[in-house]
Amino acid sequence: MNTKPTAAERAAERFHADTADHVMEVALDQGFYRHLRFGTGFNWFEIITTPGQLTFRGDMGTYVFARTDDMFTFFENSSGRINPSYWAEKVQAQDIHSPVREYSKDLFVEHVLEEFWNRRDDLEDAAVVWREIREELLHEYGPAGDESLAITAAMEFRHGGFEFYDVTDWRLKTYSFHFLYALHAIVDGIRQYRQHQKSLQSAAVAA
Repeated sequence: MNTKPTAAERAAERFHADTADHVMEVALDQGFYRHLRFGTGFNWFEIITTPGQLTFRGDMGTYVFARTDDMFTFFENSSGRINPSYWAEKVQAQDIHSPVREYSKDLFVEHVLEEFWNRRDDLEDAAVVWREIREELLHEYGPAGDESLAITAAMEFRHGGFEFYDVTDWRLKTYSFHFLYALHAIVDGIRQYRQHQKSLQSAAVAA
């Protein structure tokens, strides 16, 4: 059975397609002080580390993480996979235009559908209520990027004896595409850096 790719999987696919031709440039490599550049055109990014801190910046935004002296080893503990929930806890600064978490229209739609479905048998005319929900909420506010407007619309909805309960408790934020993309870039960038180090060591031994 085909399953819909997760947000992290979609971000990984996009990252690898965008950066297939990127070449790593090592601008600085002195212990915990590193400055790596990847690409020079669209979807370029940089990874910069100082003791206890890693900064990712590029076309997909800027994020600053802090945890251990060597932040490369911190991200390598995931064995090549990204760990959004744990890594998000280590974010010290995030891009103003692309925050770590953002409103998800999909989560809004899921909450609306779940509540209607669980209470549909108690309605006198569920089909009419559903039509109003679809036209007033899902078509109007499902695609919207404003969480407060979506919440207000759901709180104010009344039709056929149906209304939504505890709307303010709905969790409508998820990890942003840009943040997930950045995490994949960090993991892959560190992988390339380690390969570069091995190449240098092999060349030194051969010499």
